[in-house]
Amino acid sequence: MIYLEGNPYQCDCDILWFQNWMRTQPNLFKHYFFDYRCANVNVTIPDFVLNPQACILGSGAATLTIGIACFLLIFLVLLIVFFRFRWHVRLWLYEVCRGRRRRSRVSRGCKYDVFVSYAEEDAVWVQEELLPVLEGEWGLTLCLHHRDFRPGKHIVDNISDCVSDSERVLLVFSPHFARREWCQFELKYCQSFVKERDDVMVLVALQETQSRDMTGAMLAVLRTTTYIEWDEEQDARQSFWRRLHVALDDIEDIQV
Repeated sequence: MIYLEGNPYQCDCDILWFQNWMRTQPNLFKHYFFDYRCANVNVTIPDFVLNPQACILGSGAATLTIGIACFLLIFLVLLIVFFRFRWHVRLWLYEVCRGRRRRSRVSRGCKYDVFVSYAEEDAVWVQEELLPVLEGEWGLTLCLHHRDFRPGKHIVDNISDCVSDSERVLLVFSPHFARREWCQFELKYCQSFVKERDDVMVLVALQETQSRDMTGAMLAVLRTTTYIEWDEEQDARQSFWRRLHVALDDIEDIQV
């Protein structure tokens, strides 16, 4: 017979082995059901109920579980914040990569600040979105083929002269651009032209275009040139104009 009654037993995971011993060897304990009570809960030890699975983890594992849960919660919050301000983050990364450095190259006295290469189907976007900002707000002079190419002059000569007489070249990529023969000629000419001048070409992706719909020249440019993506979302549009301004900020005539 064992006499252990009257002790202040703390009923938790550590008491389960003792509880099991009492249940399997009841003859060893005097006043089995009445005198062996839990000090922290109003119940006898044999009647104390605790899920054994709750004791498997232990305090260390429980702390680890809480830590992982907190990490996942913080990660989820950061993911939501990043998605909400994704265009601002992209702009920040873009400016960091570029270093927002103004190149100290001497102006070549070009007639145009920017030569814009685009498909005829995208002319509305160029005239209604691009032109008012770059010429109207930033004070740049654009070269647009529908406006600035000389009538009666061969188109190849027009392209060659205008690209040569422009500080920068802005390519407007879209599915229409991929299908236009003269757009592809302008692209190839610009590729050969920029080899002689550093950091001249700026790429704008007007619409999402699948790789299978692009020409080899377009894919080559996309692999080597950071492009600026146009989007109708308000935050995205603001980011687009700011990134484009960064890309053109070494042109002397540009206004802040």
